[in-house]
Amino acid sequence: MRMHDLPRVRMAHLPTPLEEAPRLTKSLGGPRIFFKRDDLTGVGLGGNKVRKLEYVMGRAVAEGADTLVVCGGFQSNLARIAAAMGNRAGMHVELVLGGVPGEKRDLTGNLLINRFYGANVHLVDTVPRWEFGTQVEDVAEELRRQGRRPFVVPLGASSPEGMAGYVNGTMELLRQLSEIKLDPSHLFVAIGSGGTYAGLMLGAANLPVSYRVVGISVSRTAEFLRDKIVSETHAAGKLLGLDKAPGPDDLKIHDNYIGGGYGNPTAGGLEAIALTAKTEGVLLDPVYSGKCMHGLIDQVREGAIGTGHTVVFLHTGGWPAIFSYDIEELGLSN
Repeated sequence: MRMHDLPRVRMAHLPTPLEEAPRLTKSLGGPRIFFKRDDLTGVGLGGNKVRKLEYVMGRAVAEGADTLVVCGGFQSNLARIAAAMGNRAGMHVELVLGGVPGEKRDLTGNLLINRFYGANVHLVDTVPRWEFGTQVEDVAEELRRQGRRPFVVPLGASSPEGMAGYVNGTMELLRQLSEIKLDPSHLFVAIGSGGTYAGLMLGAANLPVSYRVVGISVSRTAEFLRDKIVSETHAAGKLLGLDKAPGPDDLKIHDNYIGGGYGNPTAGGLEAIALTAKTEGVLLDPVYSGKCMHGLIDQVREGAIGTGHTVVFLHTGGWPAIFSYDIEELGLSN
């Protein structure tokens, strides 16, 4: 695989732990549940974006960039982690963070952390939410006029390089599963921009996995994501030298846990956060992992995943965003 030749900035604390969650399993009456703790990747308070940025930043450094230009939502986890990793690599970081008009821009959660990291933050209106128009390239062009060498990180770091991070993550997981002689039937992961899910699907297509990758969308329809991910994984597979790429029938995506939209907590997601915290002492977030756990719990309660199955839940991190919500939004006012 050519992906082994990709430049990489190694900063993640790997391998991340694979931990059983027996009390959560017991509370649900099965199946057997394990957490793949990618919230513990280390740098920038951890999360799935660290694996992706190792390869994306590797390309940036190889191309001679001295500045990262990163876009995302106001409470972007990618922005937080890129700011930290950029600092460690000696790179300047520009964050272009967007949201719909009227959305909270308080200096809390990830926005507060970005301030400590010293990133230069541009807050902009984006309608619809992920449409930045020319605003990201405008920032990059201004940096070029100043004599800097910017590298624009794709939204969510969802590029072929970012996907390589989770093909590599699949290899890591398979080694851990082999060591404990475990053959799970499902791997659950939240889907935002789709790069982590796409990388896991590329890994599953090219490696001897026992599980089906199940994606829980937190913002976009399954139809949109299916078309996007099939197209992007085929292109990435060719670039990375992988023999196979997933087809539409290989993708299992649920879009019925989004609720009011990206970043809007749901009752089911908040219940999932509370249950996971009370049974395992593991903190999820309302944007990504809480909604994903809601999907897993729902599938178990509906009988779609039987008590005899084994499930891996990929914890993508994101918990610092909790501190951008007030107690009423998190259902904790009583």
